[in-house]
Amino acid sequence: MNTLETHVLNTIGEDSTTPDVFVDTTAGMAQVRDSLNDAIEEISMVQGNHKRKMTIPLEENMNFYQIDLNRDVFAWVTDVWLMTVKRRLAQKDLYWLTSFNPRWLQNTGSPERYCQIGKDILCIHPAPAADTDLLEVNMVVIPDRYTLDTDRIKLRDSFKWAAVEYAVGEYWASRGDAKTALKHHAKYISHLGIQALYPETYEKPWYLQTEKEPAK
Repeated sequence: MNTLETHVLNTIGEDSTTPDVFVDTTAGMAQVRDSLNDAIEEISMVQGNHKRKMTIPLEENMNFYQIDLNRDVFAWVTDVWLMTVKRRLAQKDLYWLTSFNPRWLQNTGSPERYCQIGKDILCIHPAPAADTDLLEVNMVVIPDRYTLDTDRIKLRDSFKWAAVEYAVGEYWASRGDAKTALKHHAKYISHLGIQALYPETYEKPWYLQTEKEPAK
């Protein structure tokens, strides 16, 4: 088992050297690994700290380009550079493009802006007038889920205890101990510094009180 899994077992009181329940096999560690993978995915989404850079050759009169990664999952674009002229493209959306020019698909020239469509399509406007330009796309990605303890864990050291607390909290929740699960979940959000996303006070419903007219 890897370091994160060892910390989880030690925290829940399981002997990581000779475990009784979570034996060091793929099936035996499935629950712990699923929880750690869920934690890594959420941490990557919230923090946006796992990034990749991709170079895309532009094609003449081509507006749409697919982000195709051999590994990891594309999340969102952080910035796009037109490398030949060293210019950052402005981020827009389809609504803006349609308002700007209902016939924007007919525009060609040097690209000035981009928008993200769906989960993996990048739209460039105007369409390149030539196929000599290159785009440098910087993006946030979600790491692939690991399956073996020898797989690389794509997580910063500063967030490893957050992932451990997340997995420990899910363990106690699966055992029906909500109080202990909430305690570890609180530690998880504290390690991430996202307490504002999980307010401690319950939301209060507000009602509008009106005075009824007396019956006639």
